[in-house]
Amino acid sequence: MLTDATQQREEGELFSLLLRLHPLEAGCVLPGAGNQIQAAFLEIVRESDPALAAWLHAPHQRRPYTLSLLQGFNHLTNSQLSEAMSKQVPLEVMPGQVYWLRITMLDAAVFGSFVQYLIMKGRALTVRIGNTHFEISRVLATPEPQQGAPSWVAYAFFAQLATDDPALTHYHFEFASPTAFSKGQQSWGKRLDLFPDPATVFDGLACQWECFAPAHLRIAEHGLTPGDLATWCKANVIVAKYALQTRYLPSSKFGQTGFQGEITYEVKGDRTAREARWLTPLARLALFSGIGYKTAMGMGQARCINVAIAPQSQLIEQEVKA
Repeated sequence: MLTDATQQREEGELFSLLLRLHPLEAGCVLPGAGNQIQAAFLEIVRESDPALAAWLHAPHQRRPYTLSLLQGFNHLTNSQLSEAMSKQVPLEVMPGQVYWLRITMLDAAVFGSFVQYLIMKGRALTVRIGNTHFEISRVLATPEPQQGAPSWVAYAFFAQLATDDPALTHYHFEFASPTAFSKGQQSWGKRLDLFPDPATVFDGLACQWECFAPAHLRIAEHGLTPGDLATWCKANVIVAKYALQTRYLPSSKFGQTGFQGEITYEVKGDRTAREARWLTPLARLALFSGIGYKTAMGMGQARCINVAIAPQSQLIEQEVKA
């Protein structure tokens, strides 16, 4: 880690990494098994910090990390992959094939534990997903220099995401994995909403900001609450267009239907209002925090693709193995 400890504490670090994986043996994995991905990540943390792993696994809390589903089934069309996921069909993986896993972290302690694992294991980095072992051959901590499209890899500070500029006219969000919003427990069970209205999206991001940002950078320091932002969005932000589809994500205990695709919000109200000035920082946070329910198990992988986050220096060696 190359950053100054004082800067870490006062500005709040955020990480979005990609792990390149190679199967060590022929095997099968469930493409939608977010619980297995979470178990693999917690095992990595447990190797260097058992107490932290136990805390991260504790129920009923906001988790300072998100995990994608396993990526790299490029021989399948989107419809074939969706069908395999919904039917819990194991897919074959073979040595020589390349897969990817994305991890984001909103807490420097979690990142430090991950780096400690890399140091401990040296050139023998492996992770087990289900019953299949993968070699971690590369960790991407900063975007590839030649990459023109927006990247899912980034490193930033909360202080860097914050801005006092007026809101943009439009915010274009991409939801890359099934996403849903928990609206609490009802007499008939948990209520989950499947449409990303602007108030719900920005309210959720504001709650994440208040939970993980350094105290002096929080929305409360400006006399506002996440609820205030949600109320303002209900009155002043509309859905301009969207292309969303429902997707089913299975689980070992129960499955979950979510939406996936893209949506554009348009700010109709005063873009200089104090509530409006939080929209861009929160939109930037989505890349790291995810949006909605069960982001630690592959759901809610999201980003706003028309807000820029200036690149920072890489923190860890990108090439882990030759």
